[in-house]
Amino acid sequence: MRPPNRVRMLAAAAAAATLALGLALQAFRFSVWTDAAGGALYTLLVGMLVLLAAPRLPAWTVAAIALGWSVAIELLQLTPIPGAIVAAFPPAHLVVGNAWDPWDLCSAAAGALLVWPIAAALRTAGTPVE
Repeated sequence: MRPPNRVRMLAAAAAAATLALGLALQAFRFSVWTDAAGGALYTLLVGMLVLLAAPRLPAWTVAAIALGWSVAIELLQLTPIPGAIVAAFPPAHLVVGNAWDPWDLCSAAAGALLVWPIAAALRTAGTPVE
């Protein structure tokens, strides 16, 4: 198996595990810590999806893209667009959110700090030793 395919396989597994953990947090949705953890996991999931799509990107680039996406989604919550999307399809609140909270930017940054070493480790684990 070529190295990028191995990295993709590992990134897909990490994305699935992150998604499962994030969905499990929904059971505790009204707790303050779950909001912070959910924001970090959202950024981590985005990072794993970026790595899945582009396994040759450096880990810092994967983390930067994930952070940029998460910040953009958070800033989008300052507009009525997410509310309209959620009104039409309620489960979309898991993707676009539903309320602006500046603390979510801290959660996104924490998630990006998780993405960086995890992406680096997955890229290393996916590269065969010669």
